[in-house]
Amino acid sequence: MRRHQANMDTIAQQVGVSKTTVYRALHNTGRIHPATRQRILEVARSLGYRPNLVARSLRTRRTATIGVVTVGLTGWFYAHVLEGIDKVAYPKQHGVLIAHSDGYPERERSVIEMLIDKRVDGLIVAPCDPQENLDLFQQVLEMQIPLVFIDRYIPSLPVSFVGTNNEEGGYIATKHLLDMGRRRIAFVSTASRERRATSVIQRFNGYRRALREAGIEEALELGPGMPDILPEERYAYDVVDQFLKNGSRFDAVFAVNDDLAYGAMRAIQAHGLRIPEDVAVVGFDNQDTSAYVSPPLTTVAQPMVEIGEQAAKLLFERIEQRNSALVRHILLSPQLVVRESSCANHKNTQEV
Repeated sequence: MRRHQANMDTIAQQVGVSKTTVYRALHNTGRIHPATRQRILEVARSLGYRPNLVARSLRTRRTATIGVVTVGLTGWFYAHVLEGIDKVAYPKQHGVLIAHSDGYPERERSVIEMLIDKRVDGLIVAPCDPQENLDLFQQVLEMQIPLVFIDRYIPSLPVSFVGTNNEEGGYIATKHLLDMGRRRIAFVSTASRERRATSVIQRFNGYRRALREAGIEEALELGPGMPDILPEERYAYDVVDQFLKNGSRFDAVFAVNDDLAYGAMRAIQAHGLRIPEDVAVVGFDNQDTSAYVSPPLTTVAQPMVEIGEQAAKLLFERIEQRNSALVRHILLSPQLVVRESSCANHKNTQEV
């Protein structure tokens, strides 16, 4: 026997409350006793209730979806950021449409236009280049589509942003290496200086600040002259390998992410150098694998899930038209996770 699809009237009759109360419980709005809300949700699930999303979108001009555009989908960082976004979106009965630019401005433009065509209620974007697609983002603002940047931002645009305090992260990583007695510290990143994301620029600024405090004026950058089209581990391997083949030396490496650090470590070891005795290495992100490479990698941990949660909360404030004109930059604190790649005989992970 085919069961008729439940609606709010049938839920109200079974629970013994008004249709208005059912609406409030299902849409998480208005004042309602927690026990009553829980009872309504349980009955709705037992009856197989499904909201009429098409009717709702026509009535509210919303689609109950948000769009998220990251630089990539395979990395550890964005997977956890997306987890944080979904933690906020799901209770608000919003689906999350995910796309990525792969670091290419033209693809970024294409996927953002696609999400706009799908009438998402708002966008969370990690812009791939601080100088590209300015006209597109300006159009998004002019269309009054709520927009929040994550991880990196475009300084010239009045858009709210959530990310790690990357300058502080670069500073504590470099300060740790200096405290370990290292003086010639290489900075390994991808992309030319002109194309670097704000997150990388800020990590470099923190690196420079720590060096200057130690009386070291010369920054040792590896990578800006190399084409950055290879996977990051291979790229870092080639950059460090070429540097060492030229007879140049360093006693430490600060890589702007863990994948680059892994590649740098492989190149260092391929040249017969020991980590950390000859060269200490620090990465950034604290990927799960960083604890299991040989030697385990010292790295800077980011509050990835919290970044996603905070960005989604800001976005829904804009969607719900609370503080709609307020532009906020939220910087979350990084933590240094010390392992054996920077400290000989260091066995226990610690956070600084």
